Amino acid sequence: HTDKIKRNDTATAGDKIYLTKKLGIGILTTAQKKKKIAANDMELAIKSMTSLNKIGQDLSRLKGLSAMTDVTGFGLAGHLLEICQGSHVSAEIDFSKVPVFDEVETYRQMNCIPGGTYRNFESIKEHLSDLSEEQIQILCDPQTSGGLLVTVGATQEKDFLALCHSQDLDLEPFGVIKDWSEGPVISIS
Repeated sequence: HTDKIKRNDTATAGDKIYLTKKLGIGILTTAQKKKKIAANDMELAIKSMTSLNKIGQDLSRLKGLSAMTDVTGFGLAGHLLEICQGSHVSAEIDFSKVPVFDEVETYRQMNCIPGGTYRNFESIKEHLSDLSEEQIQILCDPQTSGGLLVTVGATQEKDFLALCHSQDLDLEPFGVIKDWSEGPVISIS
């Protein structure tokens, strides 16, 4: 139903930012290409990539869900920038709350970083606050079949979380949408 379509250019100041899948698929698949990944970690990556974003259909029915898009090859930072620029807003991210597979750190330390990570960063860096190497490698990591990036207003947050919980997704916000400001479109702390 076209009246239920959620767009990536309709986020509003005050929305909280959520992601329905953890990040790190690019790093895990690069570890696999380099033959450095443990079998159980590869199974984790496959399970994530083959899990459908079926919840998107249910989420589209929530009126207070302001904006939604999937996170794919441009990484979280690239897709969040699209939302911000299209909606004429800024975003503030608490990096410590960004959902990332625990296993990713091992492979990040082994330099299993996809080339696309740095291409992503180079294309958007002027819109980001200063980032550490770790933040670049996580926030710009290209995802294959990544999760849904969702901005949710306060009036629907309870319904949003209840719907997610009913589908075994226990999510926490990792950022907030702010009014448009001069300077970095996306600030990371």
